[in-house]
Amino acid sequence: MSSLPDLTLYYFPGACSQAVRTTLHELSLPFKSVVVRFDANRELEAADGSLSAKEYRDQIHHSSYVPGFVITFPDGRKESITEAPAILSYLASLVPEKNLAGKTELEKAKVLSWIIWFAGTAHGSAFTPYWSPKRFVDVSDQKLKEGVEKGGRRNIEAAYENLEKRLQKSGGEWFVGDELTLADIYSYIIYRWGVKENFGMEKYKKYTEIVRKLEARESVKKTLEEEGIPAHFQ
Repeated sequence: MSSLPDLTLYYFPGACSQAVRTTLHELSLPFKSVVVRFDANRELEAADGSLSAKEYRDQIHHSSYVPGFVITFPDGRKESITEAPAILSYLASLVPEKNLAGKTELEKAKVLSWIIWFAGTAHGSAFTPYWSPKRFVDVSDQKLKEGVEKGGRRNIEAAYENLEKRLQKSGGEWFVGDELTLADIYSYIIYRWGVKENFGMEKYKKYTEIVRKLEARESVKKTLEEEGIPAHFQ
């Protein structure tokens, strides 16, 4: 592990950045984490004062979101990566023997398909309009605001139903086959958001079974402890 670069995660507790933290723990990769918070203008800044909102946007994440991820190489060169699927894929490549990205080329494609779906469909097209209608419409118009929120909620329900049907059809123990992958790790926070928003997640039987198994893993336990979030089942 001594030849690996230094890794720094910028995160917000309970956000999609949680999947990156769990992956780091699952791979036993050493890393530093920096929690972010909203400033007076609702822009993210480092909570420890190390980065202003402008510095966070300029140096870490061009859109001022999480996860932010910085790689510092032995020669001092730094690179930032944004978007959870990209970060997760990079981390899996550092410890390929763990097969978190999948074992075969087909599995790798399926894992990538899932994590892109979580980021784009479940998060971007469903939870984002539900939680942040202002990104889509002028929220001073109450009807527009409520319309976007309702559409987001419908999309969330449709996403969970789609997910459960695909899991039932696959027949595997996890999202892709019978071994843990990045898809399972990313799925955890999507499930917890559903719990938070009272979507009755236990009705999604296979998904709930996977989440129960995830909460029994040390990587998830560590993540929840570090982010100050209680487990749902354990």
